[in-house]
Amino acid sequence: MKVASPEPAPHLSARSTALWRELVPSRARSAGRLVLLQSALEALDRADQAREVLDREGLTTTTKRSGVVHLHPLVRVEKDSRAQFRAAWSRLGLEWDPNIDGRTR
Repeated sequence: MKVASPEPAPHLSARSTALWRELVPSRARSAGRLVLLQSALEALDRADQAREVLDREGLTTTTKRSGVVHLHPLVRVEKDSRAQFRAAWSRLGLEWDPNIDGRTR
């Protein structure tokens, strides 16, 4: 009897939902791995959302009062979220593998 894979959380993006559906049947079956995978995908979505805003608004902001230019606060959100994604992805053993993913050159 085949057990159905759990459904992805409804708040995940289409990209993250596709990754969930690809990975859960073969790589993330335990409760702990499912939680870690969901956290990784949420971090990926957060980084992508930050990137979309940065693409529209730019990497810097200027204060209205003094005119001082600052790094956009979402730069750090994107950076931290991508680091969280990479850490969880690595913990799940999902690093790039040239035997599976092909060569870069």
